[in-house]
This record gives sequence, C-alpha cells and structure tokens, in this order.
Amino acid sequence: MLITIIFSIIFYFLGSFPTSYILGKKIQQIDILTQGSMHSGLSNIYKFSSKKSILLILFVDVLIKGFVPTSLLIIFFDELIFISVFLIIGHNWSVFLKFKGGKGLSVSIGILAGINIFLFIILFVSFLFFWIILKFKDSSMPWIFSFLFTVAAMIFDSLFFNLFSESIFKMSNYLVIVVFLLLLFRRILGNGEYNNLNRKILFNRLIFDRDEM
Repeated sequence: MLITIIFSIIFYFLGSFPTSYILGKKIQQIDILTQGSMHSGLSNIYKFSSKKSILLILFVDVLIKGFVPTSLLIIFFDELIFISVFLIIGHNWSVFLKFKGGKGLSVSIGILAGINIFLFIILFVSFLFFWIILKFKDSSMPWIFSFLFTVAAMIFDSLFFNLFSESIFKMSNYLVIVVFLLLLFRRILGNGEYNNLNRKILFNRLIFDRDEM
C-alpha cells in the first residue's frame, strides 16, 4: 500500500513537469496558457514553436514521461501498472501550472508504447492513414480516431486471436481503455468553459478538440 502511494505521487509529479510551458517561456518567450487554445499540450505549442522544439517536447513527453516509467513499472512492479494513469493526470492537471496543463495525448502515446509496442505500431499506422491518406487539416481528429481504432483492435484481438494482446481481462488491457477514456474526458472539459455548453460543442471537443470547427 505504501509503495503504491509513493509511486503514485512520484508519477504525478513526473507527469506534472510542464515541458511545453517551459520551452514556450524560455525559447519562444510566450505564455502558452494564454495563446491559441490556451493549454500546454503539444497540439497548441506546435503553432508557435520550431521543429527542433517540437522534437524535444515529444522526446520528453512521449519517451521520458510516458514510455520509460511505464516500461519500468511493467519490468519491476507489474502489479502496479495502473499507476501509469497518474502520469496523464499530472500532465493534464499540473501542480506547477495551478492544475492546468495539456490534453494528455503525448504522454498517453508513450504509455501505450510501454504497455505493448504492437499497439503503438497500430496506433501510429492508423494515425498516418487517417491524417495523410484521408487528408485531415490537423492532427486532432486523426489521433482520437487512431486511439479508438487501436482500442477496438486490442479488444477484438484479445477476444478472438491473442496475436498481439493477451486476455481482455489482463490489467494492462484495462489500462489502455482507461487511457483512452481519460483522453476523451479531457477533451470534453475543454478549457473549463461550460456556460454555453451544448451537444454541438461537446461533439466538436471530442472530435476536433475545440469548441468550433
């Protein structure tokens, strides 16, 4: 129990490290929380940053904040795998940004890669399909469709084939589903504005990650 609490706190603070916000302040001299869609996620900072900065953010958020800690948990404390959720919670509601933050996408990608590299490959290939072949304007819709497709593929494989994922009742499979639900939940919240909330806005937040198309 004590180990679970300690790791949960450590993972929350690790996830809370505001990569995009710090780089925006130090390199671009902007407060990303007041620019664009007013969150510290990669989908917002990329509009104001260079390719080198974007690659650095991806390296930190996907690899260091998502993939590495999740992989270490699986290797040494497999029974505590669900603690990886605190990486996303910290990223989305950072203690260093007065509980504001990103949308959890980059960290979620890293967690997925740490859980099952084959699921990561499915996610990446399906993203390329939705984004490049179907020619969407930005990456918000392709990413959420790709995660949905990946979760569906995992469930289908777990139930019938077990080619790249084990029993659907395995804890890591539950974690993948929870990660996806957290992505949806964070999108629905938007920037915390609920006065004019309606079905159209909810739909736009879920699919396009913004209130208006």
